[in-house]
Amino acid sequence: GALRPLAGRLLPPSIMGNSPTKLSQRLERAEKTGVLALRDCGLEKVPDRVVSVAGLRVLDMSHNKLTSLPSSLSRLEGLKDLSLDANKLASLPAQICMLPRLETLSAPSNDLTSLPGAIGSLVKLRKLVLTGNRLTALPDSLCACSSLQLLDASRNRLAALPEALGQLGSLVELTLAENCLSAVPASTGSLRRLKDLDLRGNPLEGLPAGLLTDTPLQHLQLDERLLAKDGSLREDVEGREAYAARRKARIDKELHGKATGGDVNFSS
Repeated sequence: GALRPLAGRLLPPSIMGNSPTKLSQRLERAEKTGVLALRDCGLEKVPDRVVSVAGLRVLDMSHNKLTSLPSSLSRLEGLKDLSLDANKLASLPAQICMLPRLETLSAPSNDLTSLPGAIGSLVKLRKLVLTGNRLTALPDSLCACSSLQLLDASRNRLAALPEALGQLGSLVELTLAENCLSAVPASTGSLRRLKDLDLRGNPLEGLPAGLLTDTPLQHLQLDERLLAKDGSLREDVEGREAYAARRKARIDKELHGKATGGDVNFSS
């Protein structure tokens, strides 16, 4: 009844991903490709060697057990895409704001209670996904992210938004569903590129008129309390006519495109 050696047995994926040999192989490949995938590797901390990968552009550490990130992450000056989905992060280090080329920051399904105060330094940031955290506020400096096109902060605990949110001049899609918002800043009327806005699951009492009259908003999702029985905006919502006319024009154009065989896409 001698014990059989382990050599021939398959190791669980988490151990495979965390083994020094496997990690070394991925790091060597990343040196050549600029892409490092450490997704679902059972990581409890970021391996020291990660920040030494020269020319790293994409880093995916989603679905691990990370509780913190090292300040040395700022050494990855060429990083464009950072994915941290489904970890156990309670905060992000201030040094993450020192990544000058960062375009995508994805950190949904963590335990984040706040964002670094200097996040506005990320002037090339285009996509910020924070769904399913514990955020109670967004820092005012976020409004300095002039390249931001998509912001998803749904399923958090936001009670208010930065008053200067309207400074996000590149913003196209804003998702704030399932928070604690009772109002939206009047400055959102200055969002000259905003097309999609999701505000469902908030105790909103109204909307700024400028949001409906002065933006190119085409797709607005709200709870029933602000809607009439036919699903349109309530009559007492100021600016509803402008939004309804713009929405009708979009639908008519879409129908015309289909009728003439054209391919009309309004999401960009």
